[in-house]
Amino acid sequence: MSKITKKRATDSGYIITIVSSRGQVTIPQEIRDHLHIGKGSIISFAPMKKGVLIVPMKVEPQDPYTEEEWKKIKKISEAKGKSFDNSKEAKEFISKL
Repeated sequence: MSKITKKRATDSGYIITIVSSRGQVTIPQEIRDHLHIGKGSIISFAPMKKGVLIVPMKVEPQDPYTEEEWKKIKKISEAKGKSFDNSKEAKEFISKL
């Protein structure tokens, strides 16, 4: 059995690679360079009618709170010694912030 290597299919313009036994594929260097894909890059796969679209993604952390909520949290944290007898009182306090 001959060793199969990556090569360019000149008639189609496709770059061919092999899927490993673990389902992994090496993205060819020229594609990584063109799309600025490196170690730790996040890739999205979208099934299409005639194949799979592979898109590098830029993921940015999202703040779980709005600016308004952060202001309320800050006020609550500064309300030293404030205690409530029940959750209703606490909710009323927060709603007035």
